[in-house]
Amino acid sequence: SDLYHTLDEVLVQKIELYNELIEVMKEEWTSISEYSRENLEKALEKKSSLLAKVHEVNHKREEIVQAFAQNLGRTQSEVTLKTIIGLKDNPWGKRMHAYREKIREQIKTINEMNSENKLLINRSSLAMKKSISWLYEVDTKYTPYYSNGQLSEPTMGSRVVNTDV
Repeated sequence: SDLYHTLDEVLVQKIELYNELIEVMKEEWTSISEYSRENLEKALEKKSSLLAKVHEVNHKREEIVQAFAQNLGRTQSEVTLKTIIGLKDNPWGKRMHAYREKIREQIKTINEMNSENKLLINRSSLAMKKSISWLYEVDTKYTPYYSNGQLSEPTMGSRVVNTDV
């Protein structure tokens, strides 16, 4: 009974963390699309922190599944959340089933958002590269950029020396 209750709590924590992660990934998207490096760095810090918390919760879940496996006399690889949900004496079975479906939906959403964010990053970096190349091509004489994005030193128009010192 304690294991069921603990697993239920862990699943609730996982759902909450994934909800937060989805919101942070939305912030990440906005930051990338607005070319806001400062906001992107903040979003990435939040994302990193949330992923560490997700890792901790997953570790707790694995420990609980291992305890279930020992109680059932099976190996840990034989016992999954689906197995635990299907146990006859599980008072939280229906609720856990709903949590499992919710988590699967969240993981799908997170994977899609991650792919979209990566694609947006690639598009944004390509756009920046093309912009710099265009600036260089428009007027190589006056632009302070080389085609690789490095700054160039301006040529000196005259060499006047101050002798009043």
